[in-house]
Amino acid sequence: MMKQKTDAMLMATFFTTCFYSATYPYIHKEIMQSVTENAVACNQIGNCISIILFSFLWNKYSDKLFKHYPVFCILECVIGIFTSALITMHPDQILIYYILDAILFCLITRNIICGGVKLRSIRYPTEQQREHFDNSDNSAYALATIIGSLIAVCLDLDFIPMIWIATIGNMIDNIFYIIIFLNLKKRKQC
Repeated sequence: MMKQKTDAMLMATFFTTCFYSATYPYIHKEIMQSVTENAVACNQIGNCISIILFSFLWNKYSDKLFKHYPVFCILECVIGIFTSALITMHPDQILIYYILDAILFCLITRNIICGGVKLRSIRYPTEQQREHFDNSDNSAYALATIIGSLIAVCLDLDFIPMIWIATIGNMIDNIFYIIIFLNLKKRKQC
């Protein structure tokens, strides 16, 4: 009987989603009580503009941008730590945190998402492989959301510890993706 190898992309989905789902209810509630409707609307507009812009750029310059994929992952970690440290030092500045986090997402995370699409297309080149991964990824996401949400029900932490837990979860995700990228590069698949 052949032993099935654990998929690092599925592990990244699972662990990151556990962290995210365990912290999201607390973080979201605190932020939504502190920001205006206009800030949320501006965030949505910025996010949609970044989707259009970076999707266009990745479609046009995918190979060039993908070479820098680990840099985007590292930048997201560093800036995430910075914004978490900032809100820790100034817990009354949730709007500033929200704005910085929105900018981080629009400029850096969006590139990681676009690069992730390329990463998946390299790792799962056939339609059947991609279909299998997508279904398994959805299951990993759902299971992790259930586990994370159950943890959230049991936790009773303040906003700041939740921000740090979410930051650590995001860093774990990026570490997985850097390792996957480097393994593909070592095998000369990218």
